[in-house]
Amino acid sequence: MPDAGDLERAYQRLLRAYPRFYRRERGLEMLTTLLDAAAPGQTRPSRDEAVWILLTGLRLRLVPPGWAGKLVTVLVTMWTALVLGGAGAYAAWSAAPPAGTDVAALSDALVAKTPSSTHTTGDGNLLGLAYGYQAEGEFQQLGAEGWDGPMPAPVGRTRVYPAGDPAVLARAHRALADAGWQTGTIVGGDTFWAHHDGMLLRMSGGYEHVTVNAYPAEPGGVRAAAIAGAAFGVLAAWPFMTWLTHRIARTPGVSRWTLVLLVPQVALICAVNTVDSVLSMWPDPDTAAVPLAVDWIYPLANQAANPLAAIMLAFTLAVAVGLITAGDRRRPANAAPSTRPARN
Repeated sequence: MPDAGDLERAYQRLLRAYPRFYRRERGLEMLTTLLDAAAPGQTRPSRDEAVWILLTGLRLRLVPPGWAGKLVTVLVTMWTALVLGGAGAYAAWSAAPPAGTDVAALSDALVAKTPSSTHTTGDGNLLGLAYGYQAEGEFQQLGAEGWDGPMPAPVGRTRVYPAGDPAVLARAHRALADAGWQTGTIVGGDTFWAHHDGMLLRMSGGYEHVTVNAYPAEPGGVRAAAIAGAAFGVLAAWPFMTWLTHRIARTPGVSRWTLVLLVPQVALICAVNTVDSVLSMWPDPDTAAVPLAVDWIYPLANQAANPLAAIMLAFTLAVAVGLITAGDRRRPANAAPSTRPARN
């Protein structure tokens, strides 16, 4: 056996690719085996040895054991990515609130009347807005109304005017264009959108009444923040769940049966909650709705409205970590680590 100095330190550095729990269980055995197998006079690991150690170490860090471990890891990671994507979108939206310019006087001037009624769409609760705005009819038809400019934040003011001149929309459209507004086409002779300085107008109606909806434009950066949050969720959840499933595979049988009673329910809840979030973020195919930035907040809003998945997941993770910790404390200090491979 060659001098263990430089060679041993090189192997120890490579073995750091393995998770800490595995190094604690098998590290000394692996190091001794590598040193025993080294060629006489060898002072550094061969390329094949280095590649093999790094790949097997990364496999333990990134590949969950067994089909059940893989399934749970995938479901929990997808759920976490969606929720943290929603959190990223929420943070970006909150950091850059949409403009709230009052266009009441402009609307009255365009129609040349005073409104018969007014109301607001949405409120200051951003999570509530993200969870329930789809019920608003104007957003269900946005894709068919000839608008390709900035998208609206679905919270604004609506003013309804009594019946008047049917040509009022054409005159308002021309007046807004002359004033420098970006205007869409008048669709069906009764609806158009316009945008200027962070504010959108939607005018509709004619013979019976005229409705003017005013919305702030949705803030920028929301989609990018959602994607960043989802990426962070994958990078954080996948290694943690891989570590956890490997540790669970090494827990005593009684503890493992305790987890068997909890994990399937959590996996099912995460799967159902993930599917619900994805389908709710996707525009209704039976309408002309289009994706809005607020859709990216929905997974977080869904947890705020229906926290069962988050509560069950947190409870199960706490139980799993507690059982693993208790098992580590019960293990005698001089006990040899188990070398039995985990069952799938």
